[in-house]
Amino acid sequence: MGARATKGKDASAPDAALHDAPPGAPAEASASAPVPAPAAPDDAGPASDPKATPPPDVPSAQPSAAPSATASAAPSAPAPSASHASPSEGPDEATVHIRDRKVFAVKVPRGGQSAAQRAASASQALERAVNDSDAREVRVNENGDVAVVFLGESPIIQLGPDDATAEGDVSLSVHAALVASKLQAAVTAERNRKAYSRTALDISALVCSALVVFFLLGKVGGAENRLRAWIEAHPEKLPNVRVAGIDVIRPAALRGGLLVAIDAMKWVLRLGAAYAWLLFSVSLFDATRPYSERLTGFVFAPLSALMGRLASALPVLIVGAIAGLAVVLLVRFVALFFGSVVRGETSLPWLPGDLAAPTSILVRCGIVLVALTLAAPLVTGTEEGALGRASAIALIALGLSATPLLASAAMGVAVVFGRRLKVGEYAEVGGKSGLVRGLSLFEVSLEDAVGCEVRVPHLASLLHPTRLLGKRRPIEVDLVVASGASPEKVKEVLEKEAAKASRLGDRFSVALDWVDADGAGYTVVVFSADPGAKSALLTAIAASLAAEGVRLGKRRSKSEGAP
Repeated sequence: MGARATKGKDASAPDAALHDAPPGAPAEASASAPVPAPAAPDDAGPASDPKATPPPDVPSAQPSAAPSATASAAPSAPAPSASHASPSEGPDEATVHIRDRKVFAVKVPRGGQSAAQRAASASQALERAVNDSDAREVRVNENGDVAVVFLGESPIIQLGPDDATAEGDVSLSVHAALVASKLQAAVTAERNRKAYSRTALDISALVCSALVVFFLLGKVGGAENRLRAWIEAHPEKLPNVRVAGIDVIRPAALRGGLLVAIDAMKWVLRLGAAYAWLLFSVSLFDATRPYSERLTGFVFAPLSALMGRLASALPVLIVGAIAGLAVVLLVRFVALFFGSVVRGETSLPWLPGDLAAPTSILVRCGIVLVALTLAAPLVTGTEEGALGRASAIALIALGLSATPLLASAAMGVAVVFGRRLKVGEYAEVGGKSGLVRGLSLFEVSLEDAVGCEVRVPHLASLLHPTRLLGKRRPIEVDLVVASGASPEKVKEVLEKEAAKASRLGDRFSVALDWVDADGAGYTVVVFSADPGAKSALLTAIAASLAAEGVRLGKRRSKSEGAP
């Protein structure tokens, strides 16, 4: 090549005309072309010897004149190289493709490869480089009379001056730049096509996955409905769960637990399917793919941490499970034992049958509280664990719920030991009046006017005043006397009958409450321990007033201005 470049510099104007001669020019014109003088000293023999072998660079220097000159003078001279053949000789043309897209043409052979082989190698290299997402920039690396076109770090094709000459470009640099621009445009178009195809495929996958999720959820919902219907229709087929001969879970409780578990599983599956579809959806597209990692970390990071803590606490969990099972069995045994007492199957001399049910509740609550308070620190080895806090919370809740009961007990201590009330006397406690029949730390037992027992907690005395009525209760009678009767006469009759009813002479009262044109109203109060004292008093008053000729009046309503 260097020799060729040198000859190109020394060639005279006729040499230039020789290079530009058309392929169809007469052989005489080619044969009459003068040979440069400096070529003679370089040859092995005289220039006039027709059988002398020409120098190797002559065909390179004069590609058009060599065939005609040597065809008659030296038939054994070597043919010119295919890589240096002129485009005017009509070499085979091949095209570099990406799929069905034509990128650029290769018209001359090079480096022992034909144009078709060069185009095929470049197409293969281009296919591999296009699939590499990191290969984005097309560049040209020139070194002397060789230019290599790269896509990313992958070489696509080598170009030489003959390629530029075959395409009619003024230089190798211009030809390489044109090839690079065509290659960049083709690569961009191909990648856009792949991006559009991938987007369409991703959208199709998104829609299909949503349909699959809805289909699976429908199947799961149908199975859940059938299972629920079977459990509700065949409760007798559910077994008893027994441990050591003790019914731990009865069929009714098992049925309720299964129904709750089915509902919970249904929602878990729904949420899991929605989360899986959402995660799959955001991972399909480049713009939303980073959110899939965040979503995965948001859900699975806490679960992973929880599983790690559970694994580290596995021995404690096993011991706690055994202790919990023991507590459940003990609570169940206590419930069954006191249940047999309620049914009369078991008799206890110290526990009546009607107290067995509340005693069972108290004993079972006590077992659970003792297990949480004492057994939890023994199992976990620390009082600061979750079970220890749960026991503290249970005790606090129990204390808050028992606050009214404890307050009544505190008031009862003051009432009972302070002897503020006496059994057998009448009193008004918490807004209720009656005969005191009993006192305890929590309540006062009263007997009302009709003989019913009324239990009033001591805490009610904080809201209502307590009235001590003594051994006889007050009986109050209201009556209306018609107008025209003398108030003094009426009052005398009423006092006479009240004194008879009270049997004490001084523990009674008669009061005139109101007077108008229609009559007068009176109130009679007597104290008596007789339950029928009020009826007897009314009968006696009515008889005495009738004997004195005093007529009873009509009681006014509140709408008529009654006091």
